[in-house]
Amino acid sequence: MPGCRAGVCIASADHTKLERSVFPNLPPTFQQAIKELPMGPPYIGCCTAAMQGREIITVHDLEKESRFSDLFIATCLSHGIRSLRSRPVYGRADAAIGTFVIGYGEPSDDQRFDLPYIDFAADAVGAMLQRELDRTRGPLSSH
Repeated sequence: MPGCRAGVCIASADHTKLERSVFPNLPPTFQQAIKELPMGPPYIGCCTAAMQGREIITVHDLEKESRFSDLFIATCLSHGIRSLRSRPVYGRADAAIGTFVIGYGEPSDDQRFDLPYIDFAADAVGAMLQRELDRTRGPLSSH
């Protein structure tokens, strides 16, 4: 997807905060800024809202957004993200263990986000993430 910034946010084992994130095409300062965000409510950002609410969260234009914290919005904007979608990824027992996130540097409509391979990528991330959590937290880990 040209111009897209994609990544994954991962919930902590107790599901109270973001444990870590991976955004290969963003500077490490973005990952550091969102690390350990509380899950809420109230929701600081769209990734925590997507995990807790078990729904896809779309932000068409962060400059017009009011659902999330000013800190989260400023962090995204300062890293070149103006629109984004966060989709929960599920592990064992249908538990939301993270989110697959795509973002763009300009406002975007739903058509830009509603692509079949986004669901495929999110499902693949869920399977790989569950395998990694089994390895690092133990095989009975569901989140």
